[in-house]
Amino acid sequence: MIRHSMPSVYDVKSILRDINKIFKYRYFAEDKFVTQFEKALYKFFGSKYAVCVSSGTAALHLALNSLGVDTHSEVIIPAYTCAAILNSVLYTGAKPVIVDVDIEDGNINYMNIKKAITKKTAAIIVPHMFGFPVKDIKIIVELGIPVIEDTTQSLGARVNNKLVGTFGKINVLSFYATKLITTFGEGGAILTDDEKIYKIIKDIKEYDKKTEFKIRYNYKLAEIQAIMGIYQMKNVYRVINKRRKIFEYYKNELKNCNKIKILSPKENTEPVFYRFILQLKNENLEYCIQKFKSFGIEVARPVYLPLDKYYLGKFVCKNAKMLYDTTLSLPIYPDLRKSDLNYIVDVTKKIIYKI
Repeated sequence: MIRHSMPSVYDVKSILRDINKIFKYRYFAEDKFVTQFEKALYKFFGSKYAVCVSSGTAALHLALNSLGVDTHSEVIIPAYTCAAILNSVLYTGAKPVIVDVDIEDGNINYMNIKKAITKKTAAIIVPHMFGFPVKDIKIIVELGIPVIEDTTQSLGARVNNKLVGTFGKINVLSFYATKLITTFGEGGAILTDDEKIYKIIKDIKEYDKKTEFKIRYNYKLAEIQAIMGIYQMKNVYRVINKRRKIFEYYKNELKNCNKIKILSPKENTEPVFYRFILQLKNENLEYCIQKFKSFGIEVARPVYLPLDKYYLGKFVCKNAKMLYDTTLSLPIYPDLRKSDLNYIVDVTKKIIYKI
Protein backbone atom coordinates (compact mmCIF):
# COMPACT_ATOMS: atom_id res chain seq x y z
CA MET A 1 0.00 0.00 0.00
CA ILE A 2 1.30 3.46 -0.91
CA ARG A 3 0.51 5.46 2.20
CA HIS A 4 -1.17 8.85 2.05
CA SER A 5 1.36 10.43 4.42
CA MET A 6 4.78 9.42 5.67
CA PRO A 7 7.29 11.38 7.79
CA SER A 8 10.64 12.25 6.20
CA VAL A 9 13.68 11.34 8.29
CA TYR A 10 17.26 12.36 7.47
CA ASP A 11 20.60 12.14 9.30
CA VAL A 12 19.58 8.97 11.15
CA LYS A 13 23.18 8.24 12.24
CA SER A 14 23.49 11.70 13.78
CA ILE A 15 20.14 11.33 15.53
CA LEU A 16 21.17 7.99 17.01
CA ARG A 17 24.56 9.41 18.05
CA ASP A 18 22.84 12.19 20.01
CA ILE A 19 20.31 9.79 21.51
CA ASN A 20 23.26 7.79 22.85
CA LYS A 21 24.44 10.98 24.55
CA ILE A 22 21.22 11.29 26.55
CA PHE A 23 21.55 7.65 27.59
CA LYS A 24 25.03 8.47 28.84
CA TYR A 25 24.09 11.61 30.77
CA ARG A 26 20.53 10.45 31.69
CA TYR A 27 18.83 13.77 30.93
CA PHE A 28 15.59 12.56 29.37
CA ALA A 29 13.32 15.49 30.23
CA GLU A 30 13.84 19.01 28.91
CA ASP A 31 17.46 20.01 28.78
CA LYS A 32 20.09 21.19 26.31
CA PHE A 33 18.63 19.55 23.19
CA VAL A 34 15.28 21.22 23.74
CA THR A 35 17.11 24.54 24.08
CA GLN A 36 19.00 23.85 20.83
CA PHE A 37 15.77 22.99 19.03
CA GLU A 38 14.11 26.19 20.28
CA LYS A 39 17.10 28.17 19.02
CA ALA A 40 16.84 26.52 15.58
CA LEU A 41 13.17 27.46 15.42
CA TYR A 42 13.49 31.11 16.43
CA LYS A 43 16.47 31.58 14.12
CA PHE A 44 14.52 30.09 11.21
CA PHE A 45 11.58 32.45 11.73
CA GLY A 46 13.62 35.41 12.91
CA SER A 47 11.56 35.50 16.12
CA LYS A 48 12.81 36.58 19.51
CA TYR A 49 11.45 33.63 21.46
CA ALA A 50 10.52 29.98 20.96
CA VAL A 51 9.03 27.51 23.43
CA CYS A 52 8.81 23.80 22.67
CA VAL A 53 5.81 21.87 24.01
CA SER A 54 4.29 18.40 23.88
CA SER A 55 1.89 18.91 20.95
CA GLY A 56 0.37 21.41 18.56
CA THR A 57 -2.81 21.38 20.64
CA ALA A 58 -0.77 22.30 23.73
CA ALA A 59 0.84 25.12 21.74
CA LEU A 60 -2.56 26.52 20.75
CA HIS A 61 -3.90 26.17 24.29
CA LEU A 62 -0.95 28.03 25.82
CA ALA A 63 -1.07 30.69 23.10
CA LEU A 64 -4.73 31.41 23.87
CA ASN A 65 -4.03 31.45 27.62
CA SER A 66 -1.21 33.94 27.14
CA LEU A 67 -3.65 36.31 25.41
CA GLY A 68 -6.08 36.15 28.33
CA VAL A 69 -8.73 34.21 26.41
CA ASP A 70 -11.34 32.91 28.86
CA THR A 71 -15.02 32.10 29.32
CA HIS A 72 -16.01 35.65 28.35
CA SER A 73 -14.16 35.49 25.04
CA GLU A 74 -14.87 34.53 21.46
CA VAL A 75 -12.22 33.13 19.14
CA ILE A 76 -12.64 33.11 15.36
CA ILE A 77 -11.54 29.89 13.63
CA PRO A 78 -12.08 28.43 10.14
CA ALA A 79 -14.44 25.54 9.46
CA TYR A 80 -12.08 23.68 7.16
CA THR A 81 -9.30 22.63 9.51
CA CYS A 82 -8.46 20.02 12.14
CA ALA A 83 -10.22 19.53 15.47
CA ALA A 84 -7.13 20.52 17.48
CA ILE A 85 -7.93 24.18 16.82
CA LEU A 86 -11.51 23.77 18.04
CA ASN A 87 -10.41 21.79 21.11
CA SER A 88 -7.83 24.37 22.12
CA VAL A 89 -10.49 27.10 22.14
CA LEU A 90 -12.85 24.94 24.19
CA TYR A 91 -10.08 24.18 26.72
CA THR A 92 -10.11 27.88 27.66
CA GLY A 93 -13.89 28.00 28.03
CA ALA A 94 -14.17 30.52 25.19
CA LYS A 95 -16.79 30.38 22.43
CA PRO A 96 -15.46 29.17 19.06
CA VAL A 97 -16.84 31.26 16.20
CA ILE A 98 -16.57 29.08 13.10
CA VAL A 99 -16.34 30.89 9.76
CA ASP A 100 -16.30 29.71 6.15
CA VAL A 101 -13.19 29.46 3.97
CA ASP A 102 -12.07 30.46 0.50
CA ILE A 103 -13.26 27.96 -2.11
CA GLU A 104 -10.04 28.37 -4.13
CA ASP A 105 -7.51 27.22 -1.54
CA GLY A 106 -9.46 26.18 1.57
CA ASN A 107 -8.00 28.95 3.74
CA ILE A 108 -9.74 31.41 6.04
CA ASN A 109 -10.18 34.85 4.50
CA TYR A 110 -10.47 38.47 5.54
CA MET A 111 -14.12 39.14 4.68
CA ASN A 112 -15.47 36.14 6.60
CA ILE A 113 -13.39 37.11 9.62
CA LYS A 114 -14.47 40.74 9.50
CA LYS A 115 -18.16 39.78 9.46
CA ALA A 116 -17.70 37.55 12.52
CA ILE A 117 -15.99 40.09 14.80
CA THR A 118 -17.86 41.21 17.93
CA LYS A 119 -16.91 43.05 21.11
CA LYS A 120 -16.05 39.67 22.64
CA THR A 121 -13.57 38.63 19.93
CA ALA A 122 -10.31 38.06 21.79
CA ALA A 123 -8.28 36.22 19.14
CA ILE A 124 -8.26 34.92 15.59
CA ILE A 125 -6.57 31.62 14.74
CA VAL A 126 -5.26 31.56 11.16
CA PRO A 127 -4.01 28.16 10.01
CA HIS A 128 -2.14 28.23 6.70
CA MET A 129 -3.65 25.07 5.26
CA PHE A 130 -2.20 22.45 2.88
CA GLY A 131 1.08 24.33 2.38
CA PHE A 132 -0.85 27.29 0.90
CA PRO A 133 -0.24 30.59 2.74
CA VAL A 134 -3.25 32.74 3.68
CA LYS A 135 -2.91 35.60 1.23
CA ASP A 136 -4.99 37.93 3.44
CA ILE A 137 -2.77 37.48 6.51
CA LYS A 138 -1.44 41.05 6.53
CA ILE A 139 -4.87 42.72 6.42
CA ILE A 140 -6.24 40.19 8.92
CA VAL A 141 -3.53 41.29 11.37
CA GLU A 142 -4.40 44.92 10.65
CA LEU A 143 -7.89 44.35 12.07
CA GLY A 144 -6.20 44.91 15.44
CA ILE A 145 -7.24 41.64 17.09
CA PRO A 146 -4.47 39.28 18.27
CA VAL A 147 -3.73 36.73 15.54
CA ILE A 148 -2.35 33.27 16.22
CA GLU A 149 -0.85 31.86 13.04
CA ASP A 150 -0.72 28.09 12.74
CA THR A 151 2.12 27.30 10.33
CA THR A 152 2.12 23.54 10.90
CA GLN A 153 1.25 22.75 7.29
CA SER A 154 3.08 25.73 5.79
CA LEU A 155 6.45 25.87 7.54
CA GLY A 156 8.68 27.91 5.22
CA ALA A 157 5.88 29.32 3.08
CA ARG A 158 5.76 33.04 2.26
CA VAL A 159 3.36 35.85 1.41
CA ASN A 160 4.95 38.68 -0.57
CA ASN A 161 8.35 37.18 0.32
CA LYS A 162 7.64 37.30 4.08
CA LEU A 163 7.56 34.05 6.06
CA VAL A 164 4.17 33.01 7.37
CA GLY A 165 4.33 32.86 11.13
CA THR A 166 5.94 36.31 11.29
CA PHE A 167 2.80 38.37 10.71
CA GLY A 168 0.70 37.61 13.79
CA LYS A 169 1.19 38.01 17.52
CA ILE A 170 1.97 34.31 17.98
CA ASN A 171 3.05 31.46 15.72
CA VAL A 172 2.29 27.84 16.62
CA LEU A 173 3.48 24.56 15.15
CA SER A 174 2.61 20.89 15.46
CA PHE A 175 5.21 18.20 14.90
CA TYR A 176 2.76 15.32 14.62
CA ALA A 177 3.96 12.39 12.48
CA THR A 178 2.11 13.43 9.31
CA LYS A 179 3.26 17.07 9.34
CA LEU A 180 6.05 18.71 7.34
CA ILE A 181 8.52 17.95 10.11
CA THR A 182 8.10 15.67 13.11
CA THR A 183 9.61 15.02 16.53
CA PHE A 184 9.04 11.28 16.88
CA GLY A 185 5.33 11.61 16.18
CA GLU A 186 4.29 14.28 18.69
CA GLY A 187 5.41 17.74 19.76
CA GLY A 188 4.78 21.41 19.13
CA ALA A 189 6.18 24.89 19.50
CA ILE A 190 5.16 28.50 20.10
CA LEU A 191 7.06 31.51 18.73
CA THR A 192 6.60 35.19 19.48
CA ASP A 193 8.39 38.52 19.64
CA ASP A 194 6.37 39.57 22.70
CA GLU A 195 8.35 39.15 25.94
CA LYS A 196 5.22 39.24 28.13
CA ILE A 197 3.59 36.43 26.14
CA TYR A 198 6.82 34.43 26.23
CA LYS A 199 7.10 34.73 30.03
CA ILE A 200 3.47 33.67 30.55
CA ILE A 201 3.91 30.62 28.33
CA LYS A 202 7.20 29.61 29.99
CA ASP A 203 5.52 29.91 33.37
CA ILE A 204 2.33 27.93 32.72
CA LYS A 205 3.69 25.16 30.47
CA GLU A 206 4.93 23.27 33.56
CA TYR A 207 3.62 23.17 37.12
CA ASP A 208 6.59 21.96 39.16
CA LYS A 209 8.69 24.06 41.55
CA LYS A 210 6.41 27.11 41.68
CA THR A 211 5.90 29.19 44.80
CA GLU A 212 2.79 31.08 43.65
CA PHE A 213 -0.24 28.96 42.78
CA LYS A 214 -2.09 29.20 39.49
CA ILE A 215 -3.36 26.55 37.11
CA ARG A 216 -0.41 25.30 35.11
CA TYR A 217 0.16 22.35 32.79
CA ASN A 218 2.54 19.55 31.93
CA TYR A 219 3.31 20.40 28.32
CA LYS A 220 7.06 19.79 28.15
CA LEU A 221 8.93 18.23 25.20
CA ALA A 222 11.36 15.34 25.80
CA GLU A 223 15.04 15.51 24.87
CA ILE A 224 14.78 12.60 22.43
CA GLN A 225 12.05 14.46 20.53
CA ALA A 226 14.11 17.63 20.38
CA ILE A 227 17.03 15.71 18.89
CA MET A 228 14.93 14.66 15.93
CA GLY A 229 13.54 18.20 15.65
CA ILE A 230 17.03 19.68 15.34
CA TYR A 231 17.85 17.49 12.34
CA GLN A 232 14.41 17.96 10.84
CA MET A 233 14.97 21.72 10.80
CA LYS A 234 18.38 21.26 9.16
CA ASN A 235 16.64 19.45 6.29
CA VAL A 236 13.40 21.44 6.04
CA TYR A 237 14.15 23.00 2.65
CA ARG A 238 15.25 19.61 1.35
CA VAL A 239 11.78 18.32 2.24
CA ILE A 240 10.07 21.34 0.68
CA ASN A 241 12.03 21.08 -2.56
CA LYS A 242 11.21 17.40 -2.97
CA ARG A 243 7.55 18.08 -2.32
CA ARG A 244 7.63 20.89 -4.87
CA LYS A 245 8.97 18.54 -7.54
CA ILE A 246 6.25 15.98 -6.82
CA PHE A 247 3.57 18.69 -6.89
CA GLU A 248 4.79 19.95 -10.27
CA TYR A 249 4.99 16.42 -11.64
CA TYR A 250 1.40 15.66 -10.64
CA LYS A 251 0.23 19.03 -11.93
CA ASN A 252 1.90 18.56 -15.31
CA GLU A 253 0.68 14.98 -15.73
CA LEU A 254 -2.92 15.78 -14.75
CA LYS A 255 -3.30 19.25 -16.27
CA ASN A 256 -5.38 18.00 -19.21
CA CYS A 257 -7.72 15.93 -17.08
CA ASN A 258 -10.96 17.86 -17.57
CA LYS A 259 -12.87 16.11 -14.79
CA ILE A 260 -10.75 17.59 -12.03
CA LYS A 261 -9.49 20.91 -10.70
CA ILE A 262 -6.13 21.12 -8.94
CA LEU A 263 -6.11 23.37 -5.87
CA SER A 264 -3.23 25.82 -6.19
CA PRO A 265 -1.76 28.69 -4.17
CA LYS A 266 -2.79 32.28 -4.80
CA GLU A 267 -0.71 35.00 -6.45
CA ASN A 268 2.16 36.54 -4.48
CA THR A 269 2.42 33.48 -2.25
CA GLU A 270 5.11 30.80 -2.08
CA PRO A 271 3.69 27.43 -0.98
CA VAL A 272 5.45 24.45 0.55
CA PHE A 273 3.30 21.72 -1.03
CA TYR A 274 2.02 19.91 2.04
CA ARG A 275 -0.91 18.46 0.11
CA PHE A 276 -1.78 17.82 -3.54
CA ILE A 277 -5.54 18.28 -3.69
CA LEU A 278 -7.88 17.35 -6.52
CA GLN A 279 -11.40 18.73 -6.74
CA LEU A 280 -13.74 16.43 -8.63
CA LYS A 281 -16.50 17.79 -10.82
CA ASN A 282 -18.98 15.33 -9.39
CA GLU A 283 -19.53 13.97 -5.89
CA ASN A 284 -18.51 10.29 -6.14
CA LEU A 285 -15.77 10.95 -3.62
CA GLU A 286 -16.17 7.92 -1.38
CA TYR A 287 -16.27 5.68 -4.45
CA CYS A 288 -12.97 7.21 -5.61
CA ILE A 289 -11.30 6.76 -2.23
CA GLN A 290 -12.26 3.09 -2.15
CA LYS A 291 -11.17 2.57 -5.77
CA PHE A 292 -7.74 4.03 -5.02
CA LYS A 293 -7.52 1.66 -2.04
CA SER A 294 -8.31 -1.30 -4.30
CA PHE A 295 -5.27 -0.29 -6.38
CA GLY A 296 -3.06 -0.12 -3.28
CA ILE A 297 -3.02 3.68 -2.95
CA GLU A 298 -4.19 5.49 0.17
CA VAL A 299 -5.85 8.83 -0.56
CA ALA A 300 -7.91 10.94 1.84
CA ARG A 301 -10.11 13.95 2.25
CA PRO A 302 -7.82 16.91 3.09
CA VAL A 303 -9.83 17.56 6.28
CA TYR A 304 -11.39 14.67 8.20
CA LEU A 305 -14.60 16.58 9.00
CA PRO A 306 -15.26 20.34 8.83
CA LEU A 307 -15.63 21.89 12.28
CA ASP A 308 -19.15 23.22 11.75
CA LYS A 309 -20.45 19.72 11.04
CA TYR A 310 -18.29 18.19 13.76
CA TYR A 311 -19.08 20.69 16.54
CA LEU A 312 -22.47 22.12 15.58
CA GLY A 313 -23.80 18.88 14.13
CA LYS A 314 -24.63 20.47 10.78
CA PHE A 315 -22.98 22.16 7.82
CA VAL A 316 -23.37 25.94 7.99
CA CYS A 317 -20.31 26.91 5.94
CA LYS A 318 -21.10 26.23 2.29
CA ASN A 319 -17.55 26.41 0.94
CA ALA A 320 -16.25 24.05 3.61
CA LYS A 321 -19.04 21.60 2.73
CA MET A 322 -18.25 21.88 -0.99
CA LEU A 323 -14.57 21.15 -0.37
CA TYR A 324 -15.41 18.25 1.93
CA ASP A 325 -17.75 16.72 -0.64
CA THR A 326 -15.52 17.13 -3.69
CA THR A 327 -11.81 17.09 -2.79
CA LEU A 328 -9.25 14.39 -2.12
CA SER A 329 -5.52 14.44 -1.48
CA LEU A 330 -2.96 12.29 -3.30
CA PRO A 331 0.22 11.05 -1.55
CA ILE A 332 2.95 13.69 -1.64
CA TYR A 333 6.10 13.16 0.42
CA PRO A 334 9.82 12.82 -0.32
CA ASP A 335 10.07 9.04 0.11
CA LEU A 336 7.85 8.40 -2.91
CA ARG A 337 9.80 6.84 -5.78
CA LYS A 338 9.40 7.82 -9.43
CA SER A 339 7.71 4.46 -10.06
CA ASP A 340 5.23 5.27 -7.26
CA LEU A 341 4.43 8.63 -8.83
CA ASN A 342 3.95 7.12 -12.27
CA TYR A 343 1.64 4.51 -10.83
CA ILE A 344 -0.39 7.07 -8.84
CA VAL A 345 -0.88 9.21 -11.95
CA ASP A 346 -1.92 6.23 -14.07
CA VAL A 347 -4.41 5.02 -11.46
CA THR A 348 -5.78 8.54 -10.96
CA LYS A 349 -6.53 8.89 -14.67
CA LYS A 350 -8.06 5.43 -14.80
CA ILE A 351 -10.38 6.11 -11.87
CA ILE A 352 -11.34 9.67 -12.78
CA TYR A 353 -12.28 8.87 -16.36
CA LYS A 354 -14.40 5.90 -15.31
CA ILE A 355 -16.51 7.89 -12.87
